Amino acid sequence: MTDWRKIPEAGTVFGIRALVTFARLFGRRIAGWFLYIIAFYYALIRGMARRASRDYLHRMGEPSGFWSIVRHIHTFAQVSLDRLFFLTGRVKSFEFEQKNHDLLVDAAKSGRGVLLLGAHLGSFEVMRCRAKEFNVPINVVVDFSNAERINGVLRSLAPDMDTRLISLGTDPIAAMLEIKAAIDRGELVAILGDRLPTKRTGSARTVTSQFLGAEAAFPAGPWLLAHTLKCPVYFVAGVYTRPNHYALHFEFLADEVKLDRKEREASIARYSQTYASMLETYARSAPMNWFNFFDFWSKS
Repeated sequence: MTDWRKIPEAGTVFGIRALVTFARLFGRRIAGWFLYIIAFYYALIRGMARRASRDYLHRMGEPSGFWSIVRHIHTFAQVSLDRLFFLTGRVKSFEFEQKNHDLLVDAAKSGRGVLLLGAHLGSFEVMRCRAKEFNVPINVVVDFSNAERINGVLRSLAPDMDTRLISLGTDPIAAMLEIKAAIDRGELVAILGDRLPTKRTGSARTVTSQFLGAEAAFPAGPWLLAHTLKCPVYFVAGVYTRPNHYALHFEFLADEVKLDRKEREASIARYSQTYASMLETYARSAPMNWFNFFDFWSKS
């Protein structure tokens, strides 16, 4: 898998601020049309993203021509812009469909502490936004390595954005201690399970799983972490299904991750494959929601 942190962040601070201001003044609908121009330009100049989108769409059995790539990138841009509205509490124009949300509420009330395993599929921010409304706060583990500009702008508009964020940053040990403390308090901790860490942010240990008809490397870290924490694990996704509409999904993965001492790698592989298969199911249900714009299946 290509090192996604080496991909340069798109846009200038001025440009991002201008777009955010435009959206706040004229609304999401008009801003959404403007995003098509941005997506078109991005598809033209960013060869890696264009090739990655084409490869992914082809694997999905979807049209993979230039305009399909533009649509794919536009969906990413729209979901990214929607973060502004979720962070600032401007959600009246949105519709939310919750699937198995009672699982989340029950898990939060259990007092055991729960690990939520998501992906770069749809919006993770909508999950946090809706959970907050149900009085189920979520601690989110983040790495803003290649999104510092946009997050800086959003942080200036929503000062409480960093509330309950656990940054991997330059001290992964401190982050792990924060995660353990949150789980020990019976809280929910969310982490993304579809991108590999670097040595800077933790173990680069990987596991190979079948995803969209081919082998792909996934991080082993989430399963090693869950094994150490001895807590339940759930799959979560906030899928953008149509304008102003998100479907929130919660799926049970494991009551406790148990790794066989003699067959540790095989145990991790089984858990990872369950996650990868679940991720594929939801990616196929909304193909334009996959936001890993790099060679995900690369062997290097």
